[in-house]
Amino acid sequence: MTDLAEPPRSGLDRFPRRTLRGDTRLFRIHHANLSPCWYSGFPEEHPNAGRFDLKPPRGTSYWALRPEAAFLETLARRPVSTIPIELIDRYALSEVRLPSELACANSPVQRARGFGLTAEFHTTVDYTITRGWATALHRAGFRALLSIPRHDVTARLRSLALFGRAGEHLPKGWASRLSTAPIGHRLLDRMATWGIRCLPIPHDVETIAPPND
Repeated sequence: MTDLAEPPRSGLDRFPRRTLRGDTRLFRIHHANLSPCWYSGFPEEHPNAGRFDLKPPRGTSYWALRPEAAFLETLARRPVSTIPIELIDRYALSEVRLPSELACANSPVQRARGFGLTAEFHTTVDYTITRGWATALHRAGFRALLSIPRHDVTARLRSLALFGRAGEHLPKGWASRLSTAPIGHRLLDRMATWGIRCLPIPHDVETIAPPND
């Protein structure tokens, strides 16, 4: 259950807007053997539909303005403090520099409250309503939606839901601006400041004889 309101039937063209400048860096963590440019689109009742997925034939690709946000949303979704390096090695970090300006609906600002949004927009697990908001904002002309990552306790990071055609494809102009690499130690060190340690699975465990009774 959620108290989050349904999107209004009109007026969303006046929703708060933030325009990301060309050359803004976006990040996504994904399975290393898969493309980073996947737009997921599911019917509303589908159990795997994401928070801001659009209905086919449209879809949503999930990115972040900082690599820490991508890490939290992909690899630290459960309340754990230790993540195996062996798991991290299965993923890659992709980065793209926007080839041009991108107009986004900006949900984590005060004026969004006047349209019926609350902080539940970023945290609720009832995705039916949030998908409705994404659909309404897309219809109002927005190409993307900025939000707070659910797993960011500081509420300072930003996630980006990019709208487009469902399926795997590169947005226009991205081909020469996209790079993919393994998740590096610098990011893992920064995640340690969040209380998240990335360690190898121990294969040799010291055995201790039980005490004599």
